[in-house]
Amino acid sequence: MKTKIAYVIPTLNLGGAEKQQVNILNGIDTSKYEVVLYVLKNKLQLLSQITNLDIKVEVCNIESIKDIKNFFLFIQKIKKFSPDIIHSQMYNANILVRLLKLFIPKAKIINHFHGMSAWLSKIKLYLDKSTFFLVDRFIVVSDRSYELRKTREAYPENKLFVFLNSVNLDLEIIDFKFNLNKPLVIGMASRLIPLKNIQAAIYMLSKLLVRGLDLTLLVAGDGPEKEFLTNYAKELGVESKVKFLGFVENMNSFYGKIDIYCISSKTEDLPLSVIEAMMSGKPIISSNVGGIPDILRDMPYTVLIDDFYEESEIELIYTMLKNCNGMKCSTYLNSIAYKKFANTEYCNKLDDLYKNILGKSDEKNCNSY
Repeated sequence: MKTKIAYVIPTLNLGGAEKQQVNILNGIDTSKYEVVLYVLKNKLQLLSQITNLDIKVEVCNIESIKDIKNFFLFIQKIKKFSPDIIHSQMYNANILVRLLKLFIPKAKIINHFHGMSAWLSKIKLYLDKSTFFLVDRFIVVSDRSYELRKTREAYPENKLFVFLNSVNLDLEIIDFKFNLNKPLVIGMASRLIPLKNIQAAIYMLSKLLVRGLDLTLLVAGDGPEKEFLTNYAKELGVESKVKFLGFVENMNSFYGKIDIYCISSKTEDLPLSVIEAMMSGKPIISSNVGGIPDILRDMPYTVLIDDFYEESEIELIYTMLKNCNGMKCSTYLNSIAYKKFANTEYCNKLDDLYKNILGKSDEKNCNSY
């Protein structure tokens, strides 16, 4: 008999947690697991990227806490499915599935965290601390997050596991020589929100153009800051060099169009886009935040930046790009990514965790990934 797993996530819109959920669904062994994905809200941008035809998707239409009827319909559906494991992603879903333990006591609960949750209020932290006893395992995506959850939320170490994000990109890597004397494209994949600090990347672009580099910035993603960012590019006189692509479904194609990847966020945990860019063989310019330094520090063809508005930091970026000139970067970065972040290995480790939580194996293979 197959083990039943219910995945619960707030949305399937573009985002790191959502893309990681898709990677899990595409990599899970459905000969061993019967899987249903419950999407709480009717936001489904990434639905078409689920290629595993054995996955069932239920859209719950719970747009707010006022949707009492749909909330109870969701409980009825998941009780009928009667999962052995309920694996949730992100804060709202994590809290919700803890309550499901009261309705489905046999189910093992896994909470999966993405981001450092700097927005966490005292009330939400209290709610978390008063209910985490209902959780059987906690998954975080970086060592930084592991240490934070041990101290701030006080999760027990024997239930806390690090699973670095994974990628499943089937890309043809062409190991060309990086040529700084030709037009180059910097790419970003991000929601257009203040936390992602895309304004800083536009500023960086303006300063690199002054240094004589021929660069264009492509931004994949959408959000409330689009008008502000468009106007900011105009203020700096670089509007012709900044292109907003909106939601991009085919990220393989996007990474194929760029030469350099940039992430300028104010805070991050371990963003999936950085791993995807590395898998695509692209040199990386990144904020020195969260779990990113753990994978990029001392890595060739990458640079970590504390402040994109500091002239000395712009010079570090310029130096990194000059050091890439004439080099073959792609195969090296791609090989590192495959060793550390392959989705097949990730799903094998997740399989070990599922077996352990059901008492079918020991924990030696799933302590960290």
